[in-house]
Amino acid sequence: MSEELRNVIRERFAVSRIDAQRGRVQAVIEVDQVSYRAMLVMEPAASIVVGLPCIDGFELRMRWTDRYANSGAPRAASFDDSFLIETNDLALATIWLDHVSRSALLSSRYVSAQQATRTTAMMWRDAQWLHEISHDHVRADRRDAETSVERMGDMLAASLLLAARPVRWARAFDPVARALGADSAPRVEVGGKPLLRVRRGAVDVTVHVARRLGPGDTGRLRTIVSAHRHGSGGETLTLISEDLPRAAWPPPNPSNSVALVIDPRASELLEMARPSSTMVRPHDVDIAFDGALSDSHRLGAAIELAAWWAREFSGTGPYR
Repeated sequence: MSEELRNVIRERFAVSRIDAQRGRVQAVIEVDQVSYRAMLVMEPAASIVVGLPCIDGFELRMRWTDRYANSGAPRAASFDDSFLIETNDLALATIWLDHVSRSALLSSRYVSAQQATRTTAMMWRDAQWLHEISHDHVRADRRDAETSVERMGDMLAASLLLAARPVRWARAFDPVARALGADSAPRVEVGGKPLLRVRRGAVDVTVHVARRLGPGDTGRLRTIVSAHRHGSGGETLTLISEDLPRAAWPPPNPSNSVALVIDPRASELLEMARPSSTMVRPHDVDIAFDGALSDSHRLGAAIELAAWWAREFSGTGPYR
């Protein structure tokens, strides 16, 4: 069966490497010039696992809520044809389940079957697969074995489109990067590598998408503009928007530190950026927005502000 599955994967996907052994198939598959590592097992319980870049503790679980799916007890008919979604970050889940992801999941659900008494192929719903994003992986699992290698290919296709969401998301930032003169990453890494990099004078400013302030934080989607301070005198500053929930507040600066004075230029940029929180520490600057921000004007103002506070005061020029 592993050999049959390997042949199906080779036929349907752009495979750069594939190996079948001990009842499982491992493959490296190219999708839009990005490589994904996948592992497929058909029995005793079928599963498909596709690797992801960093997702910073994000979790998303999806299962069909048909009346008899996943358990023997019937549910109300109004719940048919819908997903039960469990997540620890609703904002990121909404972004992840874009039109492509939703369409892939819906398409993977329906299976054609030919009836002997009819010439028309019938479509029936397969509600046995559960889908999950967690621990930097996309998973599709079934409680029992999957006997069809074609169905395994269908689920792999859906899983790959879910895994490719960070690439599609990064493309949406291309106009922002051009407007700001920034270099953009090929895909979004939540809590990982910067999405945008831009240089202002002698200062390098980065834009990250992150969730957690620390390992113990439950997480909340944020867009963070950061810069390393040059020639800092140790001054600090903490600003928090009135509408930011307490759970999303950054940790306070030390009470004995010297407060950074907000000069007219910084005040103007703060008014334009309207960040959720601003942290100026002795050696770096973090300007955060609640959620995923793609407004080039607000991001641009935050980048200028981070560069302004990170500049070397003893030098000359606008960013030194």
